[in-house]
Amino acid sequence: MRAAALVIAGLSASVMFAQAPGAATIVNYAGYTGTFPVAPGSIASAYGSFGNVPTTALETFNPMPRELAGIRARVNGVDAPLYFVSSGQINFVVPVATANGSQPVEIVSGGAVINRGTVNVFDVAPSLAADTTPTRQAIVQNQNFATNSQSAPARRGEIVVIYATGCGATEPAVQDSTPPTELSRAVAPVSVHISVEEAQVQFAGAHPQFPGICQINAVVPNQPHITGQVPMYVQVGGVASNLVSFWVE
Repeated sequence: MRAAALVIAGLSASVMFAQAPGAATIVNYAGYTGTFPVAPGSIASAYGSFGNVPTTALETFNPMPRELAGIRARVNGVDAPLYFVSSGQINFVVPVATANGSQPVEIVSGGAVINRGTVNVFDVAPSLAADTTPTRQAIVQNQNFATNSQSAPARRGEIVVIYATGCGATEPAVQDSTPPTELSRAVAPVSVHISVEEAQVQFAGAHPQFPGICQINAVVPNQPHITGQVPMYVQVGGVASNLVSFWVE
């Protein structure tokens, strides 16, 4: 009886002191707060304390891994393709079949859930990646393939490539973990607004190499007031992105 009592006491103590999963804050990759939604097929980031996880980035995009450094991110029970993991941040692609609404996200290590959070999912949730300066310099590529900056501005009348996430469904539909095998355009209408002008959009859809990235090709309006560091945002299905900027000469 004494041995049995000791075993039961030990089990009770183990249950009592079992560590509950920590919290995870899930945000839109472009830096929105956790209250801003993501879209199926877009890139999201999870922040929290994930333990002693070595900083690891994926090495192949075809297919993307569902596990990195022993870590998985599950959205409503589905393992998400992973871009990056570390002890405090995980970047992943929201599975394309994820339903709208508030969805649970679990961070899993060694088969055990170590962190939990939620994310709001909408059909579209456009966002533009940018730096952390007050002017929010966007990631834009000029027509000559140079990365846009003050020292390498775009020119009026030329095409720029804008990198976004959250453009929603494409036709043909993309698959989890792999880049599209053919040109895959966004289903929802996409517009680009530069300064007070609407730019001509030549293409908007899935990036041919990087899952979760929406590529938008637009012509910089040839108007004299569009010069220097100019504001820009996009709309997808009538939903506006964050406001960013880029350089024009």
